[in-house]
Amino acid sequence: MKARTYNATESWKEHDSTIARVTHLVRFRKASLSSKESSAAFTLTELCVVIAVVVVLAMLVLPALAATKTQSASAGCLYNLRHLQTGCAMYATENNDYLMPNAPLQGVSANTWCGSQGEDWYNSAANTNAAQYTGSLMWPYVGNNLRAYRCPGDVVPSANGTRIRSYSMNGQMGSILQLPSNPGWKVFLKGSDLTTLAPVNAFVFCDESMYSLNDGFLQVDCNNPGWPDVPACYLEGGCGFSFADGHAEVRRWLTSALKNVPYVYGIGYPDPAVAAMPGGKGNLDWVWFTQHATSHQ
Repeated sequence: MKARTYNATESWKEHDSTIARVTHLVRFRKASLSSKESSAAFTLTELCVVIAVVVVLAMLVLPALAATKTQSASAGCLYNLRHLQTGCAMYATENNDYLMPNAPLQGVSANTWCGSQGEDWYNSAANTNAAQYTGSLMWPYVGNNLRAYRCPGDVVPSANGTRIRSYSMNGQMGSILQLPSNPGWKVFLKGSDLTTLAPVNAFVFCDESMYSLNDGFLQVDCNNPGWPDVPACYLEGGCGFSFADGHAEVRRWLTSALKNVPYVYGIGYPDPAVAAMPGGKGNLDWVWFTQHATSHQ
C-alpha cells in the first residue's frame, strides 16, 4: 500500500474551502430569516387599518355594554321592589289587612317598615347602620336581606359609605299621619281601602332621589304642583315603582322636571336651600305621579 504523505498546502486549501462554505450558509440563513421577518412584520398602512378596526369595534361594543349594565340595574331594582311589596302583603295578611306602617322621622323605629332615622349625603348613622333595619317590621319579610332596601342604580355613596336604603314608601300609604300640605286626599291604612284607586294603579314603594332622601316616608302633595320628596331618575331615565297588586315597573320620566334633578354628592337634603322640585299642574310626570299616589276623599 502506498503511504499517503502529509501536504500542508492541500490541508490549508481544504480548510479555507470549508470555512468559505460555512460562511456562505450562515449568510444565506441570515438573509432567509431577515426576509421572513420582513414579510411577517406590519407595514404602517396595515397597522393603521388594524387600529381603525379596533376603534370601530370598541365604538360598537361599549354602548352595548353600558346598556346591559343599566338594564341589569333595572332588573335588580324591580326584583328588590317586588320583594318589599311581597313583604308588605304578607304583613297585611297577618295583621287584619292593615298595611305595613310607614316610616316618618317622628315614628317609632320598631313600629315602622324601615326605622325612623333619616339618611343623608354625609355621616348619618342610618346610612350604614344595619340595626335600624334589622329591628324594623319589614326585616323578617325580606329574608333578612339588606340588599332588598337599595336600588342598584343608586351608585353615588355618602361620606360614610354606601347607603343601605334607596327606597321610600308612598306617604299616602300605611300612615295615620295626614299631612297638612295634602288635604282632601285619601290616606290608605288597609288593603281594602284601595277602591277608588285600584291596587294595580296604586304605588307603594319607589326610588327616592338623594336630592330629598331622608326618612322612609315619601311625602306627596297633590294640591301644589311639585314634589316635596322627589322620585329618583336612576334607571334609564326613570324610577322604579312597586304597586299594591304586587307588580313593579320602571316609569320613564317625560319631562325635565325629574330628568334633570341633581344626583351629585352633597347636593340636596339637608341643605336648607333645597326646595320642592317644580312641576306645574299640566306637567305629565306630576300628573302621572299624583294619580298613582292617591285619590280624592
